[in-house]
Amino acid sequence: MEGFRFGSIEGSFYILPGKDCWEASFGNETLGAFASPQLAADNLARGGCCPHLSETDTSMLEIPEKIADWEIVHI
Repeated sequence: MEGFRFGSIEGSFYILPGKDCWEASFGNETLGAFASPQLAADNLARGGCCPHLSETDTSMLEIPEKIADWEIVHI
């Protein structure tokens, strides 16, 4: 199985397959469930909230909107 990872200055974000969806996460915190990895990447790039970050607005972390710009991880 494959998922996606983006390393920011605050830590790594992951988009991984879940049960009937794709789940975005940061550390042990789930940030939401999405119909596709692209929708998850869009959400994070546009400012999804993550209370464990010093910059709570993820749009300030330069997260790529296109899932093709994320690293593929094998799980």
